[in-house]
Amino acid sequence: MSYWKALYAYFSNTEGDLVRMDASTHSLQTIDYAHHETHGGSHFYVQGYTTLGNDPGVDDTLYVKLVTDNSAKWDHFLYKINSTGILTSTFDEDATGGMAGGLRPTIHANNRNVSCWTGLHTGGNNEATVLTDSTKAWTADELIGFQIFNSTDLSSGFITGNTTNTVTVAALAGGTGNDWDTGDAYEINKSLTVMTSGVTIATSYIQRLENDKWGADGFKETIGGGSSRDDELVLKENTTYLRSFTSSAAANIVQFKASWYEHSDKS
Repeated sequence: MSYWKALYAYFSNTEGDLVRMDASTHSLQTIDYAHHETHGGSHFYVQGYTTLGNDPGVDDTLYVKLVTDNSAKWDHFLYKINSTGILTSTFDEDATGGMAGGLRPTIHANNRNVSCWTGLHTGGNNEATVLTDSTKAWTADELIGFQIFNSTDLSSGFITGNTTNTVTVAALAGGTGNDWDTGDAYEINKSLTVMTSGVTIATSYIQRLENDKWGADGFKETIGGGSSRDDELVLKENTTYLRSFTSSAAANIVQFKASWYEHSDKS
């Protein structure tokens, strides 16, 4: 006679599901929490590159501002930086003052199938608050609170309402036009984080969380390196952070990837 027992995981008093086991080893099938947040549409990233220099003898610096939301959703943050030449990078918490200008890169959802929509604005030009996409069939007001990114003019805003094929924001900000023109590309996702690249330097900060430098000095300034963080940094809510990239080499190609999930702490 053979017996087997079922192990259940309960989400509430009335809902549950079988805990799966690997057929060969009978080990429990699990994924880490960051992977779980990817499946749920709450894991995000930005990735790109820029070229910095130090000609004529003046170091070139790029500043990137990151503002976390005031909603008890904490950013569990990882990053990776590489450069072809000497680079110094800092990461400051509670940065204040300055930080004017810049553009907002599109924050992408890792899961392109859940709580993520992309498309093109099919309405007219110079639409300040309303995006139209005639190909969509959203449920009315299902997108309230989501962030929408204009990937063409590098602005973004938070959604205040939607119809089946339009999205309304109070205002777009951080871009070259801060409006919708015919054919502008967009992405909508659940990220509450606002990132602005190319701001001016802040006047002060409270904590410097990172101060790192790599690459060779002297005549080997074209030998680069990199830095990354493997243990997540849980950022403070409602806080401004400032990342700097300072090049000490000409034609220095800098690659940067930041990834994070936004999660409400359960404790």
